[in-house]
Amino acid sequence: MPVLSHPILLLDIDGTLIEDRGYRHAQVEAARYVCAKWGLPTHTPTEQEINVLHACGYSNEWDSTAFNVGINLVEAGRGNRARPDFAAWAMRTRAFPGLPHERARDLLLSESPPALHAGIRRLLDDVRDPRVSETTRLLYIFVLGSDRFEQHFGLEAEVRSPSFLETMDVPIPDARSREIILSYPASAYTARPSLPPDGSRPGLYQTPEGEIALAQLGMTELPLMGLGPMQWLADVKGGSIWNYAKPAPAQAIAAMLAASGLRLQDAALAAHAFVSSGKRDGLALLDGSQVVVVEDNAGGVRAVRHAAAALDAIGVQVQVIGFGVARDEAKRTALAEVCDAVFDDVNQALRAL
Repeated sequence: MPVLSHPILLLDIDGTLIEDRGYRHAQVEAARYVCAKWGLPTHTPTEQEINVLHACGYSNEWDSTAFNVGINLVEAGRGNRARPDFAAWAMRTRAFPGLPHERARDLLLSESPPALHAGIRRLLDDVRDPRVSETTRLLYIFVLGSDRFEQHFGLEAEVRSPSFLETMDVPIPDARSREIILSYPASAYTARPSLPPDGSRPGLYQTPEGEIALAQLGMTELPLMGLGPMQWLADVKGGSIWNYAKPAPAQAIAAMLAASGLRLQDAALAAHAFVSSGKRDGLALLDGSQVVVVEDNAGGVRAVRHAAAALDAIGVQVQVIGFGVARDEAKRTALAEVCDAVFDDVNQALRAL
């Protein structure tokens, strides 16, 4: 492993800085609630099966919660009310193209009778909008808490609940690790929703989940390159958020620039200018940098490497060091393919700096 002189740190949040018990519990409770409402078995994945779902690209609970209900729907439609093999279902989606919810939908459609297709589409055609998606609406209620949900979306919560993020999530960095993070140029590089970077009215993907995490970590000064700036970029420049958010390279470049001192919106705009038309504005900040990406998901590391390769092609040299963090063997195996080293947790990874 190379000796690192003064690296930029890109730090994933869930599974890296935060033990994301809140999301996982919200995913389970939202799926159970909707399944019970639909008269279905209320089976949910085990922790190990959730890890396999993550390894197959289902790291976003919008996707996995709707997929969970869809699996119960199809299995019950077959006359099987026993507990499904959620890991096997997740792995079979790899044969299908598209975003995770599209792959899940197309698999379920391919293995179910036409009578179930309307229900599958209701679940998985649009998993983004809580006004449309029943599973996402319940998920947001449990994630944000019913009071914050109502304030943010202007919708009535179906159940009363505290925020599972605030009551169940556990920060992983110890005091020494927090000192290390705050002593380097660093940013949070996360697929968590977060607020827009310019104080404008929030939209989809712009709930304050990233901000809740940084408050729990005691690192609110850390630049937060979450989904909020990526949705803002899509709103300003056009296209889908997924043209910019990881595993696309734009978010990785924006996170590097934010860690280097650019405002979030300026970092996002500079990243867009580069990926859309090759403009170099602001990128000189990165030339000669070492970037250490600390992630529990191989896709996030791969996106940073792709971003560095694109920058190198225009003469902006960025050396990427991938530090994977996971204890689960399936995740460690996936991370080992793209990382320079894999550690049990972020504290071990940061000590390796």
